[in-house]
Amino acid sequence: MKIAITGVRDGLLVVGLALLLCFLGVGSFFLADEYHISEVWVAFAWGSFLAVPAFLRAFRGHLRQPFIVPFLAGLAVVHGLVFMSLIKWRVPFLYWFPIFIVELSVGAWAAYRFFGVIPSGDI
Repeated sequence: MKIAITGVRDGLLVVGLALLLCFLGVGSFFLADEYHISEVWVAFAWGSFLAVPAFLRAFRGHLRQPFIVPFLAGLAVVHGLVFMSLIKWRVPFLYWFPIFIVELSVGAWAAYRFFGVIPSGDI
């Protein structure tokens, strides 16, 4: 009986999170249109913000080091720029995953090279 209740609860959580994500995505572009902000900036912000949880999880044991948080903020901005570049140059979606793997691998290499920090692998 406990498995059935957990399954229903998990299903409701997934549906609720999907609705919240749809509301936030559509709402952000609606507000950008209302306040005459370019959709490019909204897509850049989403591309940068969605990388933050992955970075925080991978580097959670090293967040107290002085320069790691600004480094991760810069890494999020670079991720947003790569995201926007792929959209602007109309790169086929098939190539996005390998490009992001290379970009994040360069970021992990830079974290190791400059700070001696190795990501936890929980990305």
